[in-house]
Amino acid sequence: MSVLLSVERLNISFPLDGHRLFSGRRRVVHAAQDITFDIAVGETLALVGESGCGKTTVGRAVAGLTKVQKDVVRLHGRDPFHRPRSERHIARRAIQMVFQDPFSSLDPRMNVRQILLEPLDINGIGTAEERTNRVADLMIQVGLPPDALARYPHEFSGGQRQRIAIARALAPDPELIVADEPLSALDVSIQSQTLNLLQTLKRQRGLSYLFISHDLAAVHHLADRVAVMYLGRLVEVADRDTLFASPRHPYTQGLLAAVPRIGQGRRKRTLIAGDLPSPLALPTGCAFHPRCPLAKDICRVERPALSPLSTNPGQTVACHFAEVKENVA
Repeated sequence: MSVLLSVERLNISFPLDGHRLFSGRRRVVHAAQDITFDIAVGETLALVGESGCGKTTVGRAVAGLTKVQKDVVRLHGRDPFHRPRSERHIARRAIQMVFQDPFSSLDPRMNVRQILLEPLDINGIGTAEERTNRVADLMIQVGLPPDALARYPHEFSGGQRQRIAIARALAPDPELIVADEPLSALDVSIQSQTLNLLQTLKRQRGLSYLFISHDLAAVHHLADRVAVMYLGRLVEVADRDTLFASPRHPYTQGLLAAVPRIGQGRRKRTLIAGDLPSPLALPTGCAFHPRCPLAKDICRVERPALSPLSTNPGQTVACHFAEVKENVA
């Protein structure tokens, strides 16, 4: 499969105004550090991890909503955000975003027709008649009646609003959709419907997804590959079946151990202990070592690189003991 999107050594930091060290230097939050991954045409890569690990920051960078250095993000081998002005809108059309909260991501002063027409107008897509027909088709594709186009966001349920947000993302005919926790603000009863819609649209339109989520059940249903983040860094990347069957990083093992199973409740042994360290004072060496049951002296002083396993080069792990047989959940 050909590579659609590549991210290479993405680093994003946010200075904290009013927070300075005794030396006078401004304190900085390192939200993403050396993030590298690819997404193939038609593939779904899930980005998972605890709240605050940097998932949304990575997603916003991929969507062009956070500034990054030139050539860090590439679409079909070219930087989509550092191009001549005449080409920039074409590249931006290819990557769209579905935000977490459908209650705040839709303009309450615009009706659905205006919401869906806006990306078409901005990008100069089609004639007036073609845009009108396209908007009606988008409503049908996301399972909403076209006669609801005159209604406003507050007249819809949460699940329906998220469908409208998905339709808006589809309007400019993108190749990649960044879906940032698209299920978390929805009732459990309609999460599965939205997940099935995303799967159907992927199949029908040949879409690729960067699916950001902490819901591992949803990830297992939708993802082709999974990338696990911890405190701004990737700690494990593998195809879905491998990661769920044989996770090699202790953090990944702990996440999977905490997933409830029908008839079993939670596993008796949860591997993740303690609290998430402050991003303002990251641990030395491996950032996970204060919570890791396998931590040794080397973990406290040397940060492990994200490296492929000798037994499975498609599975990359940032752990000094990833090759140890006992390190299997």
